[in-house]
Amino acid sequence: MSHSLQSVSEAQPTGSYSDQGAIVQTLWYFKYFDHALSVEELHSYLPVQQSAIQVEWACKEGVEQGVLLFENGFYALDHGSLQRRTSLIEHNRRWMKIGQRMGRFIGRFPFVRSVMISGALSKMGLNGEDDDIDFFLIAAPGRVWTAKFFLMLFKKLFLLNSKRYFCINLLRDQGHLGFSSQDRYTATELISLQPVVGGAWHVELMRQNNWVAALFPNVALPEEQASELSPELHWTERFLDRFLGDGFERWCRARFARHVARQKDQPNAYFETDAHASAYFPNSFKERILTHFHSRNFS
Repeated sequence: MSHSLQSVSEAQPTGSYSDQGAIVQTLWYFKYFDHALSVEELHSYLPVQQSAIQVEWACKEGVEQGVLLFENGFYALDHGSLQRRTSLIEHNRRWMKIGQRMGRFIGRFPFVRSVMISGALSKMGLNGEDDDIDFFLIAAPGRVWTAKFFLMLFKKLFLLNSKRYFCINLLRDQGHLGFSSQDRYTATELISLQPVVGGAWHVELMRQNNWVAALFPNVALPEEQASELSPELHWTERFLDRFLGDGFERWCRARFARHVARQKDQPNAYFETDAHASAYFPNSFKERILTHFHSRNFS
């Protein structure tokens, strides 16, 4: 049930306040991960347009009413989420530094144009159990599968196929950045991306997915295309194009498609093997998260 939050003092900012239902709705989504949120995070993920100060006052009143819980700068619906978030702050900071170093390394691979940290770490939500670093990459046109091949080759030869610091879940080419799935889960993942390399491409990604503003109106999206989005090929890329080219790209895609075909019947699995997009989620959370979210009526 939604309850309007009224002004609690003359010192509060003027204007309409984010209703309690919108805040509870947002915290309920992240309850799936036992993940508490700061005011700034709540403001970004809120489905109604409000200023940050309005959200802050609404949260304070929610705590006074016993609807929300607060500890160490975070809000949640339960004590477990608060304790988990606060106890793992330093853990996530350490992993973010590792993710940034690894992201810069990945950015040196042929045909990689942008590297962004995604998944749990992008929300500072690693829980200390089977942690790994997820990356979303943007590749040069028509070179998604060539880029993925060399990344996976390095992973197998030098990281012994470990996904701990090197999990390439999603890779798209620079000409196909728009997402057809325009739901809360996809929007949440997009606005939480943490760019490491190729920040201009992150700007372009958000510009081409400006539909997220309808779900998260407090997120500032770029209005214009970023500059310098078509760099010249590096000499290694020119060499690979000359001796491998489109034929190798098709071979890499076919090889991965055969690998995916052997796993497609797994429950909760989601894969993409398009010419311009690679997605590898053998244990996707999407449907489970959305089922959890819709298990409560927020109308």
